[in-house]
Formats: sequence, C-alpha cells, structure tokens
Amino acid sequence: MGSCTPRAEFHSSSCPWGPPGTNPLLLAVLIIPLVDKNSGAVVCVILVHCGQLSDSDEQNLRALERHALVAVRRLQALQKLQPWPQVSLSTSSSQTSLAKAEKAPDSSYSDLDCKILQLCGELYDLDAASLQLKVINYLKQETQSLCCCLLLVSEDNHQLFCQVVGDRVLDEEISFSLTFGRLGQVVEDKKPITLKDISEAILSMLQDMNFINTYKMDRQTLTRFCLMVKKGYRDPPYHNWMHAFSVSHFCYLLYKNLELVNYLEDIEIFALFISCMCHDLDHRGTNNSFQVASVSRAQSRDGHHFAQAIAILNSQGCNIFDHFSRKDYQRMLDLMRDIILATDLAHHLRIFKDLQKMAEVGYDSKNKQHRSLLLCLLMTSCDLSDQTKGWKTTRKIAELIYKEFFSQGDLEKAMGNSPLEMMDREKAYIPELQISFMEHIAMPIYKLLQDLFPKAAELYERVASNREQWTKVSHKFTIRGLPSNNSLDFLDEEYDPQVPDPQLNGCLEPEVGQPAEAGAE
Repeated sequence: MGSCTPRAEFHSSSCPWGPPGTNPLLLAVLIIPLVDKNSGAVVCVILVHCGQLSDSDEQNLRALERHALVAVRRLQALQKLQPWPQVSLSTSSSQTSLAKAEKAPDSSYSDLDCKILQLCGELYDLDAASLQLKVINYLKQETQSLCCCLLLVSEDNHQLFCQVVGDRVLDEEISFSLTFGRLGQVVEDKKPITLKDISEAILSMLQDMNFINTYKMDRQTLTRFCLMVKKGYRDPPYHNWMHAFSVSHFCYLLYKNLELVNYLEDIEIFALFISCMCHDLDHRGTNNSFQVASVSRAQSRDGHHFAQAIAILNSQGCNIFDHFSRKDYQRMLDLMRDIILATDLAHHLRIFKDLQKMAEVGYDSKNKQHRSLLLCLLMTSCDLSDQTKGWKTTRKIAELIYKEFFSQGDLEKAMGNSPLEMMDREKAYIPELQISFMEHIAMPIYKLLQDLFPKAAELYERVASNREQWTKVSHKFTIRGLPSNNSLDFLDEEYDPQVPDPQLNGCLEPEVGQPAEAGAE
C-alpha cells in the first residue's frame, strides 16, 4: 500500500483520511483490489475518495481490506442464492447477529475487528444489495472519506459490476468491461493505484517553474485559488476545467522546451500561466456574438472571463498576488487582462501582420511590443494546442467542440435566428470546417511559432499531419455520404486511417520525471 498512497506537501493532521478542510487538493481516489488468498484472484475493487494517509492509516486500511473480504465472501454467497433485483433494506429482522452472540468478542480484538464482527452479525440474513450498501457505509465511516464504492469482479474475470452507487440501491445492476481503463489495470496487476486530482499538478508545475518561491506565495492561499478557479468552470462539452488544465499544461511544456525564460520576464511568464488557468472561467458554451446578443450588458465573453478571475482574486483567502508591490500587482492584472483578451481569434487576426513583421525582423526581448505580441501568440498557441495532439485525440476534441457549437445553434434556432453553418448540426460538414480552420488559423499560428522557436517545428508538423487526416476523412465521406443529417453521427463511424503517430521529442511531451506527467492523465 505504501507505494500507492498520495503524496502532497499540504498536510492536515486533524483529519488524515477524510477531507482535509483547507487543503482539499490532498484528496485522491485509492483503487484497491481485494485478492482472495485461496484462489489468488481479485474478487472486488474498492474505490476510496480520501486524503493523505499516515503510516498508521495505511495499517488500518490493510485491516479494512481483510474485513471487506469477509463481507465480500458473504456477498458472493448471497448472490448465488438471491438475484440482485430483490432488495430489502430492512435490518430489523436480523435474528442471528453475531453482535448479540452469547459470548462477547474477545478483549484482544482490535476496535476494527469488533466493528467487523458486529457488521457481519447485522448483515447475516440480508440480501446482496443491502449487504453491499452496508459494507460501503462501513468503509466510508471508517476511512472518513467523501465516498466509497465497492465493485465486484465477475466469475469469468471479464467485468466489474455493482447495484449500489453512493447511498442508492439501483433497480438493476450496472457493469462494464475490464478490458481497458485503470480499474481493469488494477484487477490485472493486483496492485492498488492512486488517482490524484489533476489540480494538484498545477501546484507541481508552479513549483517547478519556481514561481511559488520567487513570489513568496502562501501555499494555503494558492491551494484555495486553484480550487476556486476549478470551481469557476461550468461543464459544457469542451470549455470546461479539463480544457483549462490542458491549456495550462501546454504552457508549462512551452516554458520547459522553448526556454521561455530567455525571451520573457518572469512576471510575464507567470501572468501567462495564470491566464491559461483562468482564460475560459464561467464559459457558458457559447461564443462572443451569442453572448453579447443574449445579455443586456455588452461585455465580451473574454472580458467576462477576466472579470471572473478578478472576482476569485478578491475572494477571501484567494489573492495569490497579495505580497506583490503595488506596481507589480497592477502590472500583473494588466498582463492578465491583455493575455485573456488575446484568446479572441478576432484579436489574433488583427495583430497577425504585426506578428509576421516581428518574426521577419527577429524577436527582441528588450522590445516591449515584441514581448506583448509574443505573449498573445503563446496564449493562442496554448488555447489551440488540441490541434497539435495525436489524431485520435484531435478527432475526439472535435466531437466535443461541435457538440458545444451545435447546442448553441439549437438555442439560436429556438430563438428564431439562423445559426452559422458551423453551428447548425444539419448543415455543418465537420471535416471541411476543420480543414478550413487548420489552414487559415491553426497552421499559420504554429508556423509563426516555428519561425520564432525552431524547436517548435514539430508542433507545426503535427498540425499539418492532422490536417491531412481530415482531408482523408473528407474524401471518404464525400464518396460514401454522411450516415445521417446529424453532422455528429459521422464521428461514430470507424474511419481511423491507421496512421501511426510519429515519435515526439519536444513540445508535445513532458520531460521524463517532470511533474506534468501526473496531470497529463
């Protein structure tokens, strides 16, 4: 167990298992396989959402694993006697409770042993679903976790299934294959793993870039700020916290691989990274035109994102710039405003000629305008970095983006308006739209980046490669025709060209051992 427990710098001794109060970034999900010693097979998997574990906590958890195995054996026996749908949550009929046995538990039993004896007695004559619910509640109580989940492994070792989710007993069981994913990995390897909140990787990246020490940031304040930013994102298909993290992570990769410290001042790089985190705060899944047309005040979407960032900084205990001088504080806010507003592609097109001129004459780090233009270019490069990923990822991201576009198109139709073709699910042809976007927006952006940073050449090459894949897809469906009048349906078709991804050696991959790897999952 020791190798799989979460490691973090923020420790709360008051509640090591459960929510650490002011340090919720410590929370992680432990995925623990329970192995039957007789058969050597994994019989179930426990998911525990908890905090940092001390050595004594780990010992208690190992004891809980043994206790859970006892309950699971009883659960398996009940399954064979009684199908899942027959659920009785009544515990009043338990007549054979070991807790009421004539002989009290031996005093040598630990407190945990006594509790499991009582649990087994209470559950002796209950049905399988009730037993699973009791076991989950027991584990949750003993680990002080936010929630626990118990997933049973099928006899053929091909599926995980359960009928209890949270504190609810479902009418029918749910199941899924063990052929992929982390749960399948745990069952196959018979070793526990820990999944951390990717927000913690933000702290690791800031630490690695030395901003925490340079700007003497209070770690508790930084933790709260990160959590508030995460909370500030809604859940549209694409413009959510995962997108913000991906953009921030790409900024970190550029910082490491392009050696941005030689091109920009520290405060400018810091502002760029924080802007990447905040650049789509409170995004509603609609674009600027729709947002301005739908609200009474004519504030652009990007201006709203900056305003949300300021609101978080003004929240109690969240001002990570609190130790800045008045001059640096104002400069940081000015930089964030300009960088976030630069995510508007209309702004990018307005400064494109200036960017080309800068690339032609050569970048001068002493030129304030050059640094400002470079920050805008880097922000746009990070924002569109999904186009630099592998083909399968790029294809999946396109599906998320167009789901969001088509939702806006549906709203516009409901309002009596005619949406743009790219937002009309009945008219949009995604391959051609993607080819046009990559040719007119993405490829010129990464070509500029390549001109300024030769090491960024692989980014341009990957975008060009993905453009070729969209061309092949377009040609295929021009011949075959779309499967329906819903533009998203073709994404469900199997059309992967089976082109292996090239080996990457720079901006697209974090360096070995860098903290970004933890967040890239």
